[in-house]
Amino acid sequence: MSEYSFGYDEADDSASDLGETGASQQGPKWFREGLSKLSSQVQELKAENDRLKAAQRQSQVADALKAKGYAPAAAGLFTGEPERLDEWLTANGDALAKLPAAPGEEGAQGEPAGPPASTVPADGQEQMRLMQEAGTSGVAPPQGSDKELAAAIAAAKTPEEFAELMRAHGSPYDWS
Repeated sequence: MSEYSFGYDEADDSASDLGETGASQQGPKWFREGLSKLSSQVQELKAENDRLKAAQRQSQVADALKAKGYAPAAAGLFTGEPERLDEWLTANGDALAKLPAAPGEEGAQGEPAGPPASTVPADGQEQMRLMQEAGTSGVAPPQGSDKELAAAIAAAKTPEEFAELMRAHGSPYDWS
């Protein structure tokens, strides 16, 4: 054995191939142990990466289900790719639980959504109205619905009628 052999037997030519089946017999002990340790760390990282990818996919599916009005808990039932969720919902969507109506939508009793009843006492409502008008900087609040206003604008035949309509709805611009 020469002084530069580093623990290798010169008669053993199989020591130069790390990919051979006799890898446990190759190289110095510290190299084999280090290689074994690195191999186990790589396997742990692969397992963690797979777990994180699965969690991310499930989160994407849950978000997509919630956006479509289904309970996000149904994401555990879907095992495909997130891109194929629509196909799966077409086949299985009837069996899934729907989300309850959001507060801004029509209620379960058929009550239309809207602002809640005023909590200001009757004697303070006039003062509240005056404060709201003062906060609009002199601009009149719009009258009627958007559809009514659009119909009135469409019905205006002359520029003067249009200017009068716009001033009546609080436009500070001089339309004449």
